[in-house]
Amino acid sequence: MPQGVGTILSRTVTGGAIDRLGARVLALSGFAIVAVATVPFALAGPHTAEWQLAGWMVLRGFGLGAVTMPVMVAGYVGLERHQIPHSSVLTRAAQQIGGSFGTAVLAVILQSGIAAHPRTPVTAFHSAFWWSVGFSAVAVLLSLALPDAQRASVEA
Repeated sequence: MPQGVGTILSRTVTGGAIDRLGARVLALSGFAIVAVATVPFALAGPHTAEWQLAGWMVLRGFGLGAVTMPVMVAGYVGLERHQIPHSSVLTRAAQQIGGSFGTAVLAVILQSGIAAHPRTPVTAFHSAFWWSVGFSAVAVLLSLALPDAQRASVEA
């Protein structure tokens, strides 16, 4: 629930900022927020307060929400009117497949870690969260390929 709250909060900010800042800036910022907000989970232990993790989940949700709209909008930049339905299908399919694939990869990493260290499953969770941080960092780099505000307005 806290992550959902963060996502909703970011939608109010992100919607109006896409045209001003462009998809690149918002996606870079959003993925960086996701990476930073995931680190506490990789470091969490039995004495970590739940309210702290809930706070980090709100921030993580804000980052995820800040990424979704700009990336979807970037999929429409420069398209003719008749191309938009095809882009809509492709971006939605990529979102669904990407989310499922990412979840499956992290589940395999977690399961492998638990199998390797069955007496200390917390180690496996830490490892899975570090992988998640790494994937978010890669997404930050991939965001550099998205259009910025100037390129988006020129292509539209």
